[in-house]
Formats: sequence, structure tokens, C-alpha cells
Amino acid sequence: MRYSALLLGSIGVLADTSDMQRRAFNAAFATHDLDWTWDSETYADLTRVIGGLARIRHYADSVEQEVDANAIYDAKIDAFGKMLEDGVRLRPGISDLIAEARHYDMKIACVSAEDKRQVALILRALGHDLDPSVFDYIGDGSKAARPKPEPAIYRDALRAVDVDADASLAIEDTPEGAASAVAAGIDTFAYPGPGMEHRNFVDVIGTGTPSLDLLRTAEQPA
Repeated sequence: MRYSALLLGSIGVLADTSDMQRRAFNAAFATHDLDWTWDSETYADLTRVIGGLARIRHYADSVEQEVDANAIYDAKIDAFGKMLEDGVRLRPGISDLIAEARHYDMKIACVSAEDKRQVALILRALGHDLDPSVFDYIGDGSKAARPKPEPAIYRDALRAVDVDADASLAIEDTPEGAASAVAAGIDTFAYPGPGMEHRNFVDVIGTGTPSLDLLRTAEQPA
């Protein structure tokens, strides 16, 4: 099959910031005098809820506590930005994957549905490894009518890069993100992030071990 677009499905595909994000949430909770502490196991489970603001609201409901979720999330963004001041590195294989996509003149997109501020922070922190101008489309929550696992953000990306779903390849780091791409009719590979290694991707994308050697295994123009 010939692919014309590479859709990198989230900031978690680009960079491993899971533990940094967890610590930023905890810092925000402390700022707001909350006795909440998310350990690694708790946070991994909470990543099933897509979006940091939704995650805060979900947890508040679970502990039956009323909070100003928007203010807490703003504090989390601030804390996360401070943690990223020294930069962050691309995950293994992503630089090579992007380079190969460029070699074949594929459209490249970052199909995140996260808060626009968070997407901008990650892309800025990746400055030594990645020039954001490589992307023909950069998604964020403002461009998605509904969050993942709904396919809205992927459909927006496909329209923006003007490539059909069956000519596109998506990489996702969570089952919920993969479900979003699959629902849009896109061939999808899993690249599990931290805490995702034991999540069930098979029922979503029908494959087990992910591979980053994707473009060479696709039929490409001579």
C-alpha cells in the first residue's frame, strides 16, 4: 500500500513526558491546597480519561470533591512549562520516521487533541530535535469537535493535509488515541508510552508488537 501522510497522533508519540505531566498535576494540586497525590500507578490509570482538564474533573467526581478544575489545570500548565524549560528529547525512532516520511514527500501531521498551550510547550521544548515547520498540520483541542477516542481531530487533519484516510498512516501511544485514528479509517500502529505497555491495543488495531520500520514496509513510489 502507498501512504501519502504520516499522522503522529499525540504529543506522547513525540516525547516521553508522562512522569513530568504527573508531577505537574501534583504541583498544581499543592498550589490549590488539595491533598491529592497521583502516583505512577494512579496516573497511568487516569490516562484512560483523555485530556488533562477532563482528568481533573473525573478525579474530583471520583472523590466527591468540588474544585475549580479550570484554575487547577491552568496551574498544571504553568508547572509543566517550568519543567520543560531545559527541553525534552524525541522518543526513539521518531526522528528517523519523520526523516523517512520527508524523503517520500509525505504530508506530516501532529494530531494532538490536547490543550493548545500544552502542544505549544512540547513543540518549543523539542527545539533541539524537531523543527515544528516539518508539520503540515498541528492539531489541538480547539480543532476537535469531540475529544479522542472520537475521530473528529483525525478527520480535521485529513481535510487539512488533503489526503484520504486509506492513504494515511497513524502512530498512537494509547488505545484511546488508536481508536480515534481507526474510527477515521486510518491504518494505525501502536507505539505505547510509559504505563501503556500492558494496555490492550490489539482489540483496537488488530496487531500486537508495534514497528517503527513502517515506511519501508509500505509500497512506495520508485
